[in-house]
Amino acid sequence: TLVIARPYLKKLAKTNAQPTNADACIGKQAVVTEEINNTLGKGQAKIRGVIWTARSSEENAIIKEGEMVTVTAIEGVKLIVKPN
Repeated sequence: TLVIARPYLKKLAKTNAQPTNADACIGKQAVVTEEINNTLGKGQAKIRGVIWTARSSEENAIIKEGEMVTVTAIEGVKLIVKPN
């Protein structure tokens, strides 16, 4: 029974994959809680009450604390943001 059922159950598990709640952050506004500086590899932003590590989508952009940004992507546990 296991030999017959396993391929079916494996296929079923793949088709029911759900996107995470983090995907819902893309396109939303966030506030910078620590200056974002890609050169120094630092920065944080807060969205939906959660503080994330953040990086700018622009190469040498420095985004000051308190500025509003738009989330353009999520890479691992980092928000990729652009200034408004």
